[in-house]
Amino acid sequence: MASLFPNDDGPLLPKFSTLLVKGTYHATAPLNLALTFPTRGIIILSSRGQEKNGDSLRASLQAQTMTGKISALAEHVQILYPPTAAHMALLLSALQVFNTEQPAVNPSTSTSVTETKPYSPHVLKPPGPALIIIHELSAYFNNSNSSSPSSAYLSLLIRAISLASRLGSSLAVFDAHIGRLRMPVYRDLNPHLERVQEVASLAGNYIELTVDFDVGKADSEESSEDFGSVESGLFRLMWNAQTEPASSNPRIE
Repeated sequence: MASLFPNDDGPLLPKFSTLLVKGTYHATAPLNLALTFPTRGIIILSSRGQEKNGDSLRASLQAQTMTGKISALAEHVQILYPPTAAHMALLLSALQVFNTEQPAVNPSTSTSVTETKPYSPHVLKPPGPALIIIHELSAYFNNSNSSSPSSAYLSLLIRAISLASRLGSSLAVFDAHIGRLRMPVYRDLNPHLERVQEVASLAGNYIELTVDFDVGKADSEESSEDFGSVESGLFRLMWNAQTEPASSNPRIE
């Protein structure tokens, strides 16, 4: 089973289709999940490709590939760095699985021809990724000029969920700073009934499992009858009863 910790040093995660990891998680947690995921074929889309001192996921992955076992697992992990939210949106919309070496039928002659198309980050070879990891979406909006960065964040999240559904993949979103994002919510289309709500709480409506590493900061919005939770001492695991989780009784092992 998958884990957010190296060398089986921490609890294992239950099966999931969508996962949100928030709070002060360890910097290598996305890679740990990728390297322990039971099915191979992982793609990581990260906003942080220009970290100082080479402190990026790709640099961390290269540092971990010193042993044969890790090196073999790392071959199945692909990391892309969309530089802006617009690039991320394009990638989430255009990413597809396509066999570039499969013979294609020429419609004018009805004959099969083999076409080798140039590499494109929008094209993945079959069978496609078993897991898509989105890393630090909120980093796009730290100094955003957008008038509504929070709604733009949710739009990217929904695109990611749609992509995972289209490719038949699981989705994991890692975001340590999602708790900083707020957005107004209106009731009955009445602007006078506006209230501010955390984006993390709204995102939880689309997510099956949530792992919160800020265990002591329980969110009352996520303590309603629609959510269940259990704590491991290292993090709190919450599941959304409305999303029909893969396990009817999620637990930390």
